[in-house]
Amino acid sequence: MSRLLLLLLLVAFALVAWRTLRRGLNPPPDAAPTFEPTARCARCGTHVPRDQLDATGTCARCRAAPG
Repeated sequence: MSRLLLLLLLVAFALVAWRTLRRGLNPPPDAAPTFEPTARCARCGTHVPRDQLDATGTCARCRAAPG
């Protein structure tokens, strides 16, 4: 009976040590990733971050393309 109790304590200790070491190697992220609002390009329809559109709602790729 005492060997079974010792084995259970040893397994519990190993489990706690393993979880602690694993958490230390890969700490949880501090904050959730930030969402960057997107909008559709008026010319090609591609969704890009809003700050990459010009005043007419056109993306950089469409501005660089002729025609």
